[in-house]
Amino acid sequence: MSQECFVLLPRDGLSVKDGRGWYTSEVGRGYSHPWPLPTTVRGALRAAWGQDLMTTQPGVRMTPEEWEQRSAGVKLTRFVALRRSLAESPFKQGHRMWPFPADAVLVGGERGAVGRVEQLLPRRPAMGRAATTLGPDEDAAREGLWHPRRASKGKPASAPRFWSEAEMVRWLLGHAVAIPRELSPEQRTDVHVSIHPDRQTAEDTMLHSRQVVELLRLEREGETAPRAVEWALGLCCEQPTRDSVRGFPSGVLGLGGRRRLTNVEPVTPDLFACPPEFQPKGTKGLRLVLATPASFVRGWLPDGFDQDGAVYVGTLPEVSGPVVLRAALVPRAQDVSAWDMVKKEPRRTRRWVPAGAVYFFEKLRGEDFTAEELRALWLASWGGGHEEALGQVLPGVWTPPPASGA
Repeated sequence: MSQECFVLLPRDGLSVKDGRGWYTSEVGRGYSHPWPLPTTVRGALRAAWGQDLMTTQPGVRMTPEEWEQRSAGVKLTRFVALRRSLAESPFKQGHRMWPFPADAVLVGGERGAVGRVEQLLPRRPAMGRAATTLGPDEDAAREGLWHPRRASKGKPASAPRFWSEAEMVRWLLGHAVAIPRELSPEQRTDVHVSIHPDRQTAEDTMLHSRQVVELLRLEREGETAPRAVEWALGLCCEQPTRDSVRGFPSGVLGLGGRRRLTNVEPVTPDLFACPPEFQPKGTKGLRLVLATPASFVRGWLPDGFDQDGAVYVGTLPEVSGPVVLRAALVPRAQDVSAWDMVKKEPRRTRRWVPAGAVYFFEKLRGEDFTAEELRALWLASWGGGHEEALGQVLPGVWTPPPASGA
């Protein structure tokens, strides 16, 4: 099995359309996801793999149906965001960026500034005061989940989309994090006009715009001079065993809407490994932060978990023994639409648990999660869609509150 690890460096922004209108020129405005989806990146890799295969193997030509079948073995196994100064090279672990976790909240301070970062910690429900939820089944287990409460007053502030590697490692180890800077790619709006193919003039009422995520930008910190920063997509992929292409990918890739050109820079698998700074001790509670969106059969409830009385019990990858799901901090579901390039029609819309969601666990028999189990969970795959790098997690320590009277 051949595995390649490289970084994609978009040079003209990215536009990854969401489901609000398939034809931009007809609806007037095209909306882009704020960050490319793993599905989009894997689709671009499958297209590039097919082109490389036909280029490097004389006589090989594939129909759209054959391409659909043979490229299914191209799997995306790692998918992380990266950010570095243009003056730095090569990419390293310190350049990784992670989705802002749902168990963190920024609290506003004076004059609109962010005052502090607080952690949302689930609390045991008081006797007879469990939350009431709506649902056709499993009410006892769902309503038995623990809910977090803020420890202090203050108005929540807008959260950044990403945290840096250093901030996320501190957060996973249970340490305090300083007020983060706003680190997110910006969006720009490109305006287009449709041209009549016969007259070669602009068509009336066909002025339209498209959101584009800009990945090259100038950033200023305090009173220092601005510096150029680039965002990138770090990934690893596997090729089909029978049709492996040497040197894949062979050149620039087309990615997202309008197939915008993207440079390729090779990296080593170490870029995706567990960092040496992450050295947790054994812990009674475990947090799992989704580094990529997750696809679970039953929506927010992780695969492999079932109701057992008033709790959900199941198993986790790399963890010995059954565990109890204590709390789930899950933002609004992410709806994902896609286009079938072979059938020329929309694919079935899917609903994912968004990156940044946080789940809390205890072992059923009360044992500790070991340091080895936590390090083994770094970017472990959870749920479905492993071929699209879905459901990859970051492990964190958690200290469950003592039982009443303990």
